Amino acid sequence: MTGSFLTTLDGSSSGVTPIWLMRQAGRYLVEYKAVRNSEPDFISFCLNSDKAVEVTQQPIDKFDFDAAIIFSDILLVPWAMNRNVRFVPGTGPLMDPITAASDFSPNNLDLIGSKLSPVGEAIQKCRAGLANKKALLGFAGAPWTIITYLIEGQSSRDFANARKWLWHNDRQIEELMDTVIEATVRFLEIQARNGADALMLFDSWASAVPADRRDQIVIKPAQKIITELRKRGHQQPVIGFPKGIGEGLLAYCDQVDIAGIGLDHGVDPVWAAKNLPSHITVQGNLDPLSLIDGGEMMKTSISRILDAFADRAHIFNLGHGITPETPVQHVYDLVSQIRGYSA
Repeated sequence: MTGSFLTTLDGSSSGVTPIWLMRQAGRYLVEYKAVRNSEPDFISFCLNSDKAVEVTQQPIDKFDFDAAIIFSDILLVPWAMNRNVRFVPGTGPLMDPITAASDFSPNNLDLIGSKLSPVGEAIQKCRAGLANKKALLGFAGAPWTIITYLIEGQSSRDFANARKWLWHNDRQIEELMDTVIEATVRFLEIQARNGADALMLFDSWASAVPADRRDQIVIKPAQKIITELRKRGHQQPVIGFPKGIGEGLLAYCDQVDIAGIGLDHGVDPVWAAKNLPSHITVQGNLDPLSLIDGGEMMKTSISRILDAFADRAHIFNLGHGITPETPVQHVYDLVSQIRGYSA
């Protein structure tokens, strides 16, 4: 397979800056909402392989992005392992919080293959329907991010309960981490085996980890996942996205065998271009809220990012997911500017 996304992720110059956007299949598209409203709940939607393929393809058809990301959710892993995950309108994801590592039992790991097989079916169908030059990404939540939901039972502003576990339940954190790592590997395996061209590991709440625990909680688990995937025969390139760790990106890039590093919008692209290893492709990092107003300020920010990464492999993306209130025309404007860019 060829295409600017995979060529760039491999570290080579493809002559163009490939584009895709986190949450590019989402509520800012009326086409997405029409399909979403046909399912009674969000998990049923994610596990309907035909509908997952339809919404995965929508932004490719509309904006001609260089990569599709399979429509799924990081919380399918705890759902598959019987944590009663549900998505409540106006509230967000909820699940039964754990009180001990044994609540997330390794005895439930075998449920992942059967309960999440529709994700593999969607990957197969989507890969068959995409143009050869378009890449298809699979993804999973990184262990710490999954652990925050397991302990808190929902999202949180400061993840106080999960952070308390770091200080008061160190042995149990290690036990829990081992189970979550294996669960994550199995979920990524389903996607890799069924045709994903690349994989992404979202550590959306990595910023909550104290700096002196990053190696244990963020970096080593990411590397363990990649090492295990390689042992099991899956060679797809991996993009890491440890959101909000600032200078910790240096250690992450040095110690995790990633092909690409996702940058949140808090990272200065000039600093990143100068300091991150040149063999790692950078991905990012426009503030998604700039797309709401669009206009010259958005265009100036896009140009700054493109200029900063002009001399290295760069995949254009946002610093986090696109928001539901984003005007579609502003996405067209973004794509037009990037396609017309020349350093």
